[in-house]
Amino acid sequence: MNYIYDITLNLNKNKLYEFYEWKEDDEPEFILKIPIFRVDKETFLDIKNNEITVDKSFLSSIEDKTESYFPNGIGVIRYACIFSYDDNCVAIEFDSEGNNYMKSNISIDEEYEIANSLSDIKYNIVDYKVKKKNKINNNFFTRNEQELLNYISSKIESMKENNENSKLKYLFYELYEEKCDDIEKICNKLINSIKIDNNKFKKLNNILTLSENSKL
Repeated sequence: MNYIYDITLNLNKNKLYEFYEWKEDDEPEFILKIPIFRVDKETFLDIKNNEITVDKSFLSSIEDKTESYFPNGIGVIRYACIFSYDDNCVAIEFDSEGNNYMKSNISIDEEYEIANSLSDIKYNIVDYKVKKKNKINNNFFTRNEQELLNYISSKIESMKENNENSKLKYLFYELYEEKCDDIEKICNKLINSIKIDNNKFKKLNNILTLSENSKL
């Protein structure tokens, strides 16, 4: 079995953050060693993008093979490994049933190191099943922008639930320069527009910030 040594992972449940988007308050894993597998493109994309279950024999092969630095010393992550295709890598942690539930991207330097170490190794055959195909996110929002978008959407929903109709009408008018009395339409249009229109996203965020500061 092949290993990579001394790398940092940012394992999150069903979320893959780019290395440059990691934050200080994340909880990175400082990995002493972890198994690595070179796989073909289709396998790699399935593992990275979808919800999968690996065969029990594969699970047994990686059991207790990943060592991590913990505050009280070195411990093991029971089921974890890295999959690589060309210069791309993804780290996966599995549960005891073989379901992938934690994922992490890897820094560019470490991906390059892994690619070099596996360049002469044959592809591994991984026995797995796709449980659920996830929709690939192509909105190109950064992690901070996505969190801000979620916050704005929750603010709009909160205004709706609290019957703050005048605020919603004001936001709608400022964004579209037209009046509307249909609150359901206002909320839907505001939330949907900021997901696809970056200019409206920024404008609505500015309006909300100013309105909160002035206690509109």
